[in-house]
Amino acid sequence: MPKPSRLPLKKTLIALSILAIGYFVVASAGDTIFSQRVNTDEERLEQEVERLQADRAKLEAVRDYLRTDEYIEGEARRLLGLVRPGESLVIVSSNVTPAPVPGESEDGSYLPWWEKLYGP
Repeated sequence: MPKPSRLPLKKTLIALSILAIGYFVVASAGDTIFSQRVNTDEERLEQEVERLQADRAKLEAVRDYLRTDEYIEGEARRLLGLVRPGESLVIVSSNVTPAPVPGESEDGSYLPWWEKLYGP
């Protein structure tokens, strides 16, 4: 009786080894890609946190200014016209008429180009 050949067993072991190696290569490549995505997201989120912290600091500074007596007094003067004792309120108004716009007629409509060049 001839000896059974071990060739099919060797081919099967080689094929299984190649499949196992391929699996580990693909799995490690997937982990590497996932790790890079996580690092990119982490950097982006850290930048956003820094930006939001800067915005918060600005808003806190504005809030603190709005709570000062200086701001409150200025708004009372500007909006309500209040004055301190001994001060006089002066209201300045302007009755200046605007200069005519070139190419515009007296009633506010625009003239055609030929009337601008040659007159009405």
